[in-house]
Amino acid sequence: MTTWREARDIAAALGRDAPTRVLTVPLARAAGLVLAGDVRCERPLPRFDNSAMDGWAVAGDGPWQVGEPVLAGSIPPSIPLQPGQARPIATGAPVPPGTLTVLRSEDAISEPEADGNVIDALATPDPGCDIRRAGEEAVPGETLLPAGAVLSPPGVSLLAAAGVTEVDVSAPPLVTFVAIGDELGAPELDPGHVTDSLTPMMPSLLGALGARCATTARALDCPADVATAIGRARTETIVTSGGTAHGPADPLRAALDRLDARILIDGVDLRPGGSVLLARLPDGRHVLSLPGNPLAAVIALLILGWPLLQARMGRDVPATTPCTAPLQTALAGIAPADGRGRAVACVLADGVLTPVPHQRSGMLRGIAAATHLALVRGSRGELVRLPWACT
Repeated sequence: MTTWREARDIAAALGRDAPTRVLTVPLARAAGLVLAGDVRCERPLPRFDNSAMDGWAVAGDGPWQVGEPVLAGSIPPSIPLQPGQARPIATGAPVPPGTLTVLRSEDAISEPEADGNVIDALATPDPGCDIRRAGEEAVPGETLLPAGAVLSPPGVSLLAAAGVTEVDVSAPPLVTFVAIGDELGAPELDPGHVTDSLTPMMPSLLGALGARCATTARALDCPADVATAIGRARTETIVTSGGTAHGPADPLRAALDRLDARILIDGVDLRPGGSVLLARLPDGRHVLSLPGNPLAAVIALLILGWPLLQARMGRDVPATTPCTAPLQTALAGIAPADGRGRAVACVLADGVLTPVPHQRSGMLRGIAAATHLALVRGSRGELVRLPWACT
């Protein structure tokens, strides 16, 4: 049986080998998307020397004779300041040639006998003080953001300031979700049925993993029906739930056999979530088959689906953090006695790790309140921050 680490590496390798769809989108619509290539600066940032403060652009030693003001948005002055001259200047305004420094408003004093046309300094500022030099943040050709980065709102503003108007992004992988099971239905109408709790969750959960749920479908516990549902999918990845065990009513393996799929992972050494399969169809598309129990399905999707989808967009596998001794204490005795790994939903707050209640494989209440997933094996544990956690 594959360990969760090995399974994660296999899934990431599959994602990296898959072709990536690249889209060119306007910068204003690119926030939250993954950059498909390095984004380079197209012009100096800032474009010209400008004032970082309201005050006076001065040349030479004071006192200074005051000239016409320089405002933000004005054409850069062409006439140099001469020693003993000053011009009022606004934050962001272009600095006149010959400026020694910008004297802040609060550091200047007027010469009363000169009717405010002459100023002096309480303390002489250092040369170049409060001047933003052209290109000091970035020069043309310099990489501003690397390939694989998620474009944040400040990143959008940075690129806009550098003259970028559109970017190449990795298109979010498209996923078809197929819920398998005769038992899925409306329990209020038929007491023998259970509510399908996974299908309503999948669009948002896949979105948190960087993908887009293009469509959902249902299939009965019948190999032909499951194979038909998978075969109809038109997306790069198909995620299914249910039918992954070895019971008489579990159709998944027979369905994959009908499709001539190659099973790459058949079970992971982890509870819950270990009854998971990862297969490749003859046309290169991937089928990730999750257990039917809700918590087990979410954990399996995090362990295999997250690295698969992230790698498809050129991103790194989500990192795990080894538990320190204090955190490890909270997980002591949790790993199964048979030596298999255990996935434990936890809350990490103020340096304290606390496993949450309600963690049986058919429950979602625990992981809905969790911030992290602890992966425990023997006396060791590693933490994965849940992609939707806000703390």
